[in-house]
Formats: sequence, C-alpha cells, structure tokens
Amino acid sequence: MSRLELARVRVCQRCGRGRAELRSEDGRLLTVSLDPARARELSGARAVDDVRSFADFVLAELGATGRTASEVVLDVAHDHLRALVSLVRGGEVEVVGCSAQEGVELAVRGALRLYATDEALAHAAPPPDEHEEPSGPGGPETLH
Repeated sequence: MSRLELARVRVCQRCGRGRAELRSEDGRLLTVSLDPARARELSGARAVDDVRSFADFVLAELGATGRTASEVVLDVAHDHLRALVSLVRGGEVEVVGCSAQEGVELAVRGALRLYATDEALAHAAPPPDEHEEPSGPGGPETLH
C-alpha cells in the first residue's frame, strides 16, 4: 500500500469533467475521474451557490454521531476503482465503501490520509495524453 498526495485537479474547459491526479511517495501517478461539480469544487474554483458539499455534510454528520473518518484507501473491486473509508468510534473501526471520486473528495475536504493498493495504482495509471489538447500554465485544456 502506498501513501498518496493530491498533485493537482485538472478540469476540462469544454465539458467541465475532470480528474484528480494523485502521486505516491515513489512517484507513481494515479488518476481518478471526477464529475463536473466535484472537479470544480476540488480545483478550488469558487462555489456557484451557497450549497454545502456532500463531503462536508458527511464529515459533519460523522462527527455528530461520534465517528471520525481516519483514512481513505483506493482499491479495485470487480475491475473498478473504489474507495474504502475507515470510520472510527470508541476504538472500533468500521470500513465503508464508496466511489473513488467520493473517497478522494472526502480525503481532500477532511484532510484525511489517502492510500492506494498496488492493484489500484496499476489499474488507474494515467490515461495516454493522445486525446489531450496542449495547454500552457493556466491555459485551457481538453481532457478527452
């Protein structure tokens, strides 16, 4: 298992979809596809409205029940990337599954430790850049 850090969030200027680029301590890159709303949120773009994010709501509700989210592990199940979130209450750990993009959002918004299994790192290697339009620093880009 490898520890991950968010390297950057890329957002397509054409459709709004994006991807989180996560880097392991040994330099391997794992990408997670993001829907347009989540890509915008995680890229640091200003919110369009005053609606709280789902991740912020979940983290607050966990706290209200005495649980704390401690870490997120990206893994593969049935040939798809998923996230396993560890919830702690009174020394007991419960693991719940969610989509990879939900797990990344929880990790980023909750400042949680983020890990990936070797299988996840192999499965989610970055897609080839052959369909990407070049972009300069801060310039427009197309991710598909």
